[in-house]
Amino acid sequence: MSDVQISSGNKYFLKWIAAIRRGAGPLPLPVMLMMVFSPYASAAPLSLQGAEAIALRQNPGLGALTQKIAELRHKAVAVAQLPDPHLGLGAVNLPINSFSMNRQQMSMLSVGLSQTFPSFGKLGLEGQQAGMEAQMANFTLRGQAAELVLLLRRAWLQALYTEDAVATVRHQEQLEAESVQAALALYRSAQGSQAEVLRAQLARDSLANDITKLQAEQASDLAQIAQILNLPEPPSIEKQWPNLPPPPTLAEMETRLSGQPLLRTAQEQTRVAQMGVQIAKRGYWPEVTVSVSYGQDFYPGSPNWLSAGVNLSLPIFPGDRQDQDVAAARAKALQAQYRYDDQHLALTQKTRATFARYIALKTQLDRTDQRLLPTARNAFSATLATYSAGRAGLNAVLRTQKDVLDYALTRLQYRRDLAISAAELDFLTTQGEMQP
Repeated sequence: MSDVQISSGNKYFLKWIAAIRRGAGPLPLPVMLMMVFSPYASAAPLSLQGAEAIALRQNPGLGALTQKIAELRHKAVAVAQLPDPHLGLGAVNLPINSFSMNRQQMSMLSVGLSQTFPSFGKLGLEGQQAGMEAQMANFTLRGQAAELVLLLRRAWLQALYTEDAVATVRHQEQLEAESVQAALALYRSAQGSQAEVLRAQLARDSLANDITKLQAEQASDLAQIAQILNLPEPPSIEKQWPNLPPPPTLAEMETRLSGQPLLRTAQEQTRVAQMGVQIAKRGYWPEVTVSVSYGQDFYPGSPNWLSAGVNLSLPIFPGDRQDQDVAAARAKALQAQYRYDDQHLALTQKTRATFARYIALKTQLDRTDQRLLPTARNAFSATLATYSAGRAGLNAVLRTQKDVLDYALTRLQYRRDLAISAAELDFLTTQGEMQP
């Protein structure tokens, strides 16, 4: 139980003591214990940083990749070992008319041991290849973790946008209420019509539909956050916008692209495929099997026997097998290299486009904050005052009211999209460090 929850429980406990002092009867014991020790008495809102930690800790996909890395590391040790030796037991030159071991020479029981040695250097190369595959899976894990964080940030920022958008529309309701009051005042003084009052009321009341729509979008955003965090219920999130790190310069980001997990994974795929070429070339060398056996002869006066031998595979038709294996491995290596080059170009283009969008959004947000939104608000105030004095029509008031709402919502959209662009640039510059 956290300190915050304990303090909250003590707060409820003190309220219960105060109630007794005022003369209220004591609460039942289960209710008192629930008030004091409930971990949900005052749960603190979840921060984005805390949500990211939960996502990285509880996501089942990342857990599966972690086990994949462990699997490949064990495999890298296993594939580099010699194959198991073979133990042979047998009866040699046994006469079938009597099955007697002591009536004929050379009838014996034998025990033998054989060991196969793959082509020279093949085991070491296969072990290195499996180690590269484990490293590739490690970069994949880092990349998927970064993608999960980006997905969470997008949903988080969208939820904050809808939260602030609801507050903005509610504020617009207050402005609409001012228009309604102004229309009523003119109508009562016989300077305005009842139609203008109804139109002002309609403009105010129609905002309720916008609020309902935004609230539904917010519920959807929170449900997506709960899904990412693997939580049974949507969490209560902090209402404060997160301070995401500003992106570096475009030149710095393009330099850091070489360490991006997606590219590191593609790079490791190329290395694995190139190692496959070296392994395929080992097929030109024969496999060697060394065997030794001992035979026990039971015929009187006959000696026991020792046998030893070497067995070689004969790659005498390389054009149909070894050459084809090497050609296939080289084609696979080229395919991996082309994929790496294509992904590098795609990430470079995405980085440049996202950075350009980030700069544009920052400029648009600053312009809206400093000029457009204040001007729209001043225009509404001036138009409302002119209408209240009977020198302007209601259409001008409603139009300037709508301008204020549009610019306020556009400002929130710029702020959301700017933060999302910063999150995307942070993802693109994520480095694929090795996991411990």
